[in-house]
Amino acid sequence: MSNHFSKRLEKSFMIGMDLSFILTGYYLTAWFFQYPIARLANSSAFLTITLIGLLTFYMFDLYGSWKRKSSTNLVCSTFLAMMFFTLISTIIGFLTSLTTTVHLVLFASIFQFIFIVSARLAMWHLARFRHGMKNVLVVSKSNMDGQTIAEKFHRHHKGWFQVMDIVTTQHRGSIKKYLKQADVVILSSEVERSMQSSVTNLCIKYGKEVLIVPRMFDFALKEAEIQQVDDMMVFSIPSNNFNGTHQIVKRTMDIVISMVLLIVLSPLMMVLYFLIPLTSKGPAFFKQERVGLNEKPFQIMKFRSMVEDAEKNTGPVLALEKDPRITTIGRVLRAIRLDELPQLLNVIKGEMSLIGPRPERSFFIKQFKKEVPDYMKRFDVKPGITGLAQVYANYTTSVEEKLRYDLMYVRSGSFTLDIKILMQTIRVVLLRDQAKGVIIKPAAERKTNYRGITIAKHN
Repeated sequence: MSNHFSKRLEKSFMIGMDLSFILTGYYLTAWFFQYPIARLANSSAFLTITLIGLLTFYMFDLYGSWKRKSSTNLVCSTFLAMMFFTLISTIIGFLTSLTTTVHLVLFASIFQFIFIVSARLAMWHLARFRHGMKNVLVVSKSNMDGQTIAEKFHRHHKGWFQVMDIVTTQHRGSIKKYLKQADVVILSSEVERSMQSSVTNLCIKYGKEVLIVPRMFDFALKEAEIQQVDDMMVFSIPSNNFNGTHQIVKRTMDIVISMVLLIVLSPLMMVLYFLIPLTSKGPAFFKQERVGLNEKPFQIMKFRSMVEDAEKNTGPVLALEKDPRITTIGRVLRAIRLDELPQLLNVIKGEMSLIGPRPERSFFIKQFKKEVPDYMKRFDVKPGITGLAQVYANYTTSVEEKLRYDLMYVRSGSFTLDIKILMQTIRVVLLRDQAKGVIIKPAAERKTNYRGITIAKHN
């Protein structure tokens, strides 16, 4: 059975499972309140609500792969999906004047949440039993590159990986020896293509899983289509997905959602407007020049979270995890991303989008484009308030790693993906772990090996 077919089968099973849990929740509630089940089944509102439930779960990425991810994220995403599902279902019940349907929706959501979370946690634990505690062999170009990758595995959610060794390309002859004890082999993006190919073939031969850190060019192949010219196979790489129709839909979504959010959140923004100057010297709003679409500069707006003139003596620097420049209220604003709310005005003005790579300052861009190939491709789309890097990476994630997410969005952007990112941003805001600043370790600590990671002696 092919891997693609197995994934489609698993996704179909999960959709069918959720459908049965949604229906079971309604029928149990109808039975408990002695509501006629036949009337419930024939209700058009009931059918609409059920379909909306499945669509909501899809938008919260509950049908994506949760293998090797955090159970906390899984529960949080499921909870948020159920909250949205219940809210939309209740609204539909009121609009259709089916007060009994509203009554059923509220009580049925309790059963549905219990069923869906229990089933997904069971599947998650089964996946960790099957795929967890895998011995990982890191193949890298240098020992420093290998340690960087090994640290990411060490920080990953516990119970999934255990790094056993790091082998550099200078000692490629040792890979086969270490391969016998390894379950997973991770290949650094810096490893030459020819060696990546030979190691991958070796892993396939011995039945080992291969993980490859992609190079920037690899994202161009993600949307490639296999075509044939005479008897020659070719990859057809399309242009960016941001065509005219997509841009119109995206711009419409930006304006509508931004206007709604500004109206709904205006009382909170008014409170912050008066509270920030009262708690620290300086204005409530903070403006700064950033670089947007096609490298065009613009003034970004934020609620001030640092002391006034924070960079007067230091010049441009990134925020640290425990940055003394951040005010007391600023820490709260940053933790739940409220400092970004004024950027909704930038979105309405057309300088930004709701979804896209985060806008950066020209001072850092000059550094990044020298250090990171393809960095300037981020400017092929409008910058966003949130994006793939904000959903899946951390504030402390390296520029190169964030660029991978940005380029993936540039190549694969779609209306559906934008909605998914918006939904997942809510989870990120609630969990808050990804909003921490840059962590600066002492030099002595940076030179030591990480606990639980063995560096091969020949390195």
